[in-house]
Amino acid sequence: MTGMQVNLGCGDRYVNRWWNVDVATCPWPKDEVVDLTGELPWPDGSLTHVYAGHVLEHIEWADAVQLLNRLQPKLMYGGELMIVGPDCDVAERLLGPTGSDEFGATLDSLVNGGHRWPGDEHRWRCTLDKMLQLLAHTRWTKIRQVDMQHVVEEGWPVADPRPRWQLALSVVNIDAE
Repeated sequence: MTGMQVNLGCGDRYVNRWWNVDVATCPWPKDEVVDLTGELPWPDGSLTHVYAGHVLEHIEWADAVQLLNRLQPKLMYGGELMIVGPDCDVAERLLGPTGSDEFGATLDSLVNGGHRWPGDEHRWRCTLDKMLQLLAHTRWTKIRQVDMQHVVEEGWPVADPRPRWQLALSVVNIDAE
């Protein structure tokens, strides 16, 4: 497969050899400004991999559904979307309501976002169940939960695989249209 690899909503995680995109309000380096609630700028079938690491929970639920639906035709047949995000249910069990982990994450920051720049707030409580519900509103059908170690070993631009409160879903485009 030849095509582009996109780091969607890169934030402060610019990764060489990936096309790093984010919204204009993100103060960090990016290759392209893309409004994730609007049309996507890439030709259909031009993407091999899309990494959505800690990004979907930053946009309204309905916009996330639309983004995933608009993203599917952009991926080549067999192309993969990797979704990583906080699992707030797991974080609540691990951290409790007032605790933090060794990386400084608190339940509040995982539920509500970091608020480091405009757009860095969470719009909905991200959990594995909620992420699967989100995908159920799309045409994606080949979805599987994967371990964070798998995400790293496969070469995805993971910021930090160590926090145990993260979820990861591999979504493969098998839509022939």
